[in-house]
Amino acid sequence: MLDLWGDLFFFPSWGWILTAATPKGLCACHMLAGDEKSMATKVPPMEVQRAAKTHVHRLLPGTRVLWQPNDVSLAAREALAAYFAGSGKHPDVPLDWIFGTAFQLRVWKEMCRIPFGTTVCYRDLAGRLGLSQGARAVGQACGRNPTAIVVPCHRVVARNGSLGGYSWGIHIKKALLALEGGKPDTRPLS
Repeated sequence: MLDLWGDLFFFPSWGWILTAATPKGLCACHMLAGDEKSMATKVPPMEVQRAAKTHVHRLLPGTRVLWQPNDVSLAAREALAAYFAGSGKHPDVPLDWIFGTAFQLRVWKEMCRIPFGTTVCYRDLAGRLGLSQGARAVGQACGRNPTAIVVPCHRVVARNGSLGGYSWGIHIKKALLALEGGKPDTRPLS
């Protein structure tokens, strides 16, 4: 069983954020969004932690969450706090992808190249991976991204300029893009 150091913290207007890390890097970042935001005032912290633990086990099976931050998760908390406060900087923390297919890892690494405040379309991201018809597969890999925000799947949009999908809801994707000052822009990555 792999031990993960878990951290759970609340940002007003955003809700609860869960991170999980190994000593090498961040392996999960999840926003408890939507109705889960009400957990901040209506649900005891232990209940929030229980829901977060369930999510980690579903996302990263065979792991045990130690509810104490390590150096990586503390760095992630600090970077995310600055990001949500409007620092204008991407939350840069080391990553440790302990799960994911080879294809998903390629997509996630390529998403890390999308500059802050810009977007790229699924089709062009697939093209950068050598997949002329891979937009749907790229979208599926985006949806399975365990380290959202830090690996910016919210910066990937549809070719027609619509936002496409987002695991935490399209309203969160819009809010993240607004925070970054990004507009749907389907120019290829350079």
